[in-house]
Amino acid sequence: MSESAKVLVTFLDRITIPRQTSPMRFRPVVRVVGALLVFIGLAILLCALLCLLYREEDLGAMLAAALATLLTGTTMFAATGKKSRRVELSHREAFAIATLGWIASCLAGALPFFLFAHMPALFYPDAAQQAWQEAHSQPALLPLEFSTPPDCSTGIGLGREFCSFADAVFESVSGFTTTGASVITKGLWDNQSSRRAGLPHGLLFWRAFTHFLGGMGIIVLGVAVLPLLGVGGMQLFKAEVPGPVKDKIAPKVAETARLLWKVYVVLTAIQIALMMVAGQNLFVATCHAFATMATGGFSPLAASIATLKSPSSEWIIIIFMFLAGANFSLHFLSFRRRQMLHWSDDEFRLYTFIGVGAGLIISVFLILVHGQGVHDAVRAGLFQSMSIITTTGFATEDFVLWAVGAQMVLLVVALVGGCSGSTGGGIKCVRHFLLLKAGMREMRRLTHPHAIIQTKLSGKVVKDDVIHSVAGFVMLYLTLWLFSTVIVTAHGFDIVTSLSAVIACLGNIGPGLGPVGPMGSYELFPEAIKWLLSFNMLAGRLELYSVFILLTPEFWRP
Repeated sequence: MSESAKVLVTFLDRITIPRQTSPMRFRPVVRVVGALLVFIGLAILLCALLCLLYREEDLGAMLAAALATLLTGTTMFAATGKKSRRVELSHREAFAIATLGWIASCLAGALPFFLFAHMPALFYPDAAQQAWQEAHSQPALLPLEFSTPPDCSTGIGLGREFCSFADAVFESVSGFTTTGASVITKGLWDNQSSRRAGLPHGLLFWRAFTHFLGGMGIIVLGVAVLPLLGVGGMQLFKAEVPGPVKDKIAPKVAETARLLWKVYVVLTAIQIALMMVAGQNLFVATCHAFATMATGGFSPLAASIATLKSPSSEWIIIIFMFLAGANFSLHFLSFRRRQMLHWSDDEFRLYTFIGVGAGLIISVFLILVHGQGVHDAVRAGLFQSMSIITTTGFATEDFVLWAVGAQMVLLVVALVGGCSGSTGGGIKCVRHFLLLKAGMREMRRLTHPHAIIQTKLSGKVVKDDVIHSVAGFVMLYLTLWLFSTVIVTAHGFDIVTSLSAVIACLGNIGPGLGPVGPMGSYELFPEAIKWLLSFNMLAGRLELYSVFILLTPEFWRP
């Protein structure tokens, strides 16, 4: 036997032979990640049906992306053999599945964008020209900058932003992590009634659909079907669900995941119906509902929600952003017990106080500095405050043009984030609450050195190890923010753009300040910075630990 063969056999033995020290078992990891890719492939295939319905040129790219993803996922799933007895995941395997599952899903999700830019239009090549002509009373030729397919050599054409794989991955990661940061500069629609010179329906729907899938978490969805794969799910549920405390609302974790997804789907359906009543068509209403309930922020419209010019739509989105940023367990338990339980939760009260309070402070700036009417100012202030604290990233105005004080309020709110157990990102209100309570406890201890003082959350005692974990998380979060900001500024970008871009990606917010504001784009960054920001988006979505633990040598040692 050759030396290379001996090394291979030794490696395989370490993978397949269990030891008393519980080494990493790669079979369940590969099996679950493969199943996730199959699910993503089916989701892309669903979008391909939409391409067929609208008879547009992105059909070939969608079909190719779906086929490649399905083949990869099926191969990984089949390579692990037949399902045997139920296997409970270890902490290592759960963290590996959570992180590798998201990475695999984001890479697969980039394929529709990347292939659209590089594949010739095999189906309906004249769709863009027809959409342009239908939007004009007189026949007109489609401008060269919106030619199809894009010319990646010259950087001209519709979808040319996705010529770079880094850009395609950035858009996909931003979608799945519900960040909403985009590299698209041209291609979004200037009104909801016609595509005109914009990207096709299927590609924009996939962009919004990645929000919907990532909102409650691809892995949480996987937990609901893990019993079918012969894999236990509690460790995986803990590794993926945002927040320092994960409470089950049902005896079985798979049932918990299904119940959370039911709440998520029902609220999304209600918002779609209300948005249509407010005047949006089904396609635009669905894309906006996906982005709202996922706290994502992708809109098919160039000026985001400002394009609609609909106060009723803005109020609907404000309400549903607020619901999406709250703990979904509270929604479910309140519905099941037929009573409102939200206000008894300390985190929810803090979340409401900060979100509404920041919105009113911004409203005062808009009234006194910008001369807006009271109703318009309150609506704009609450909309943007809720959009940032829930890390949704929608915009009704370009807040980069607001007074500096109003922008500072938004920056502070961006550091807060939504509630634990929500689809929102950021540090989370519960962590701020616990650190504030811990700081107050230490001050009381200085006055009463021998007193036994406990930290409580909603009437329950919080153990010190949870406080230490929260403090460690916040420190790691701020360290990554500053470290990434230094790298971005080293590439020649100003401090405001760098700081806001990093926190917008790390907190899964989307728009920052300066050129990456709500009406801007992240295309200006070089590829290296886009990979860095993509890492920040993924790390922020998975609460840092799930990603960083895979980078430690101890994680891979038996």
